[in-house]
Amino acid sequence: MTDAPRVVDYDRIADRYDRRYELYDYNGVLESLQNFLTPTGAVAAEVGCGTGHWLRALAGHASAIVGLEPSAAMLQRARGIAPGAQLVRGRAEALPWKDASVDRIFCVNALHHFSDRLGFFAEARRVLRPGGALMSIGKDPHAGRDEWWVYDFFEGTQALDEARFAPVRILRGELALAGFAWAESFEADRFEVVRTAAEAFADGIIDRAFTSQLSVLSAAEFDRGVERIKDTQAQRAADGADLHLISDFRLFATVGRL
Repeated sequence: MTDAPRVVDYDRIADRYDRRYELYDYNGVLESLQNFLTPTGAVAAEVGCGTGHWLRALAGHASAIVGLEPSAAMLQRARGIAPGAQLVRGRAEALPWKDASVDRIFCVNALHHFSDRLGFFAEARRVLRPGGALMSIGKDPHAGRDEWWVYDFFEGTQALDEARFAPVRILRGELALAGFAWAESFEADRFEVVRTAAEAFADGIIDRAFTSQLSVLSAAEFDRGVERIKDTQAQRAADGADLHLISDFRLFATVGRL
């Protein structure tokens, strides 16, 4: 792995992105977001809305909901998935909204893709109304509590995540620096799934589009990881056993309030 920043080309993987929602239960994330948007009179904005999955899931939980996304291909899919949402192409570091015009801002598995996290927090502070709040949900690989087959078989992916994701304690401090009066973090969801390697291949999980940790790899890096899985699978089969791929990781919500 090189030290160069890794950027996911979401235009390339937009048609396969939602596969994760078909295979994993995100009820903890959904409940956290629904609670965050209470009361329902709020004007809410999702930054990094992707294909619109969460915009659709939260329909009716805000008086108006807006999605911001830089990828044209992802926005195209969002128009079909969340027709009731207002969609805008733009970047988190330059929010296209007026000062004090939004009540709630949220982003799910998106913050680590932003080029300037502090800039985004400052922009969120600018566009939020008094009493407004920001919620970001994502991994914290620094906590040392995750076990994940991606880290096991694809060399360098854990180190890459540690570079891309800030510890939640750092996020709380950065929110304070951006002018938020109060910040907290909590575990929003936990994923515990075990599949055989054969099931994972059949379900399309071992695919560069399935998660950003794989999407940022070069074709050669990804292929080497796949070969490690296949080699280990063959070794287990020779012993009359299956190779099980373990996913046991958490998503944390970090909230800043004005």
